[in-house]
Amino acid sequence: MKEISKPRPYTEEAKRLRWEIKKKFKTQVSLCQAIGAKDSSIIAPYIAGYNRIGNILRDRLEAVGIDVNYILYGKKGSPELPSPPPDQNLDTLLTQCSDKIQHLQGEVISINNELLELNKLFDTIKKRLSS
Repeated sequence: MKEISKPRPYTEEAKRLRWEIKKKFKTQVSLCQAIGAKDSSIIAPYIAGYNRIGNILRDRLEAVGIDVNYILYGKKGSPELPSPPPDQNLDTLLTQCSDKIQHLQGEVISINNELLELNKLFDTIKKRLSS
């Protein structure tokens, strides 16, 4: 009787994971020690292509220098995220902030000019008192 094997949907990811392990740690046991796993059975389903790397394993692998984006997507480095659509409310708030800053800068310049005039008046008073 022929045994039915479980499908391995993640064979390409498994190949890349095995390559990364070999390149950086030489053995699966060394990798498991580095990520704090008790033994290599923790990564066996990923090495065989049965499971896909989830967030917990991803964090552990990245912490020891494994490029998980390469393993999952076949691309080196971080994926490029699309820019978010412009937020009209944010644009309005930014415009309001810019306007307020310009207004306050104008006020500061006016106050500075008034302080300069006041200093001149004090200088004049000092001169008259000392003569």
